[in-house]
Amino acid sequence: MSLEWFNESFNLNVIVPACPFGAKFKSFPAHACLLTSLWNHHTPGGEAMLHIELDVFSGRPNPYWKLTAREERELIDRLKASPAALRPVGDVESRLGYRGMVVHADRAGQERLTRAGLPPAFRLRESTGLNVSDVAERWLLHTPGAQQILTPEVSTESARTIGSPSALQDSGSSGLDAALAACATWSSTWADLNTFWNGARRPSNNCYNFASSLATNTFAQPGRGTGQIFTSLTIGAVKDATFRDGYTAGCNDDRFVDYVCIWPGTDYHFYHRIADFWGSLRRWAHKPGSTPATNVDNSGQPITDPITCNRGPYTWDGAPYIYARVNPRATIN
Repeated sequence: MSLEWFNESFNLNVIVPACPFGAKFKSFPAHACLLTSLWNHHTPGGEAMLHIELDVFSGRPNPYWKLTAREERELIDRLKASPAALRPVGDVESRLGYRGMVVHADRAGQERLTRAGLPPAFRLRESTGLNVSDVAERWLLHTPGAQQILTPEVSTESARTIGSPSALQDSGSSGLDAALAACATWSSTWADLNTFWNGARRPSNNCYNFASSLATNTFAQPGRGTGQIFTSLTIGAVKDATFRDGYTAGCNDDRFVDYVCIWPGTDYHFYHRIADFWGSLRRWAHKPGSTPATNVDNSGQPITDPITCNRGPYTWDGAPYIYARVNPRATIN
């Protein structure tokens, strides 16, 4: 499956060439194909511009857009005047929704950044816990390239978080204990988060990999492993795709316990039940996109119930519990 098909199936205003790696696509993270294809499109003078990645999704690859030469010069001027927002690319907090912007460049672009006294690649975000400067982030969000690529939902959520990092919190009752009354379930351990998921595997595996307890290094998408990816961003469509991959709606055997929710019309996200330090199963963890796996929510609180935790913009969760096979594992890619 090419990224071109993936984006067109959701009617996004994004034009992305098919992955240049062809049959080798499965060995690369989804965003690697997208970013590599962007370097094939240069300005008329042959000079590639900077590319901005909006780090915002959990399941799907993040959106990118290209700056014009004039926009690149203005960005450099803004950052030289106020460099406080520059952070290493990997310096990111595990939260849902907007996590900053990453500036990418090819070799020529990196040389231009270095000559300006800036790092060759960097993240724009002061801190999730602070009101951030809009010297660069808000300005980039309103460049023509961003306006063409980003949906209104993504733009609105990102702008809201730039101005105020706090996010909405849902409340409710999970009813999980009753659902698991006659079910033998497994959980990942606390050590799995740091020793397995948060090392070299972190950038190329997303929330679906984490929920499935299976690192494929392909930024797995529900349904893609069995030949039919989900066709809309609804709870029903995403759950049906997981069922094709081997998940079940009921816990009728040894299973991992997972929870799925939706950022309406925009993205999906999975939570995965884990054991805490004392062996209790009343803990949950998640892995937002390529960020580290964590057991805290958008408010920095331990996740004891994914229904009542702070999920940011992922507010839809109808009949959310699903169960991944332990042995054999679900067929995901």
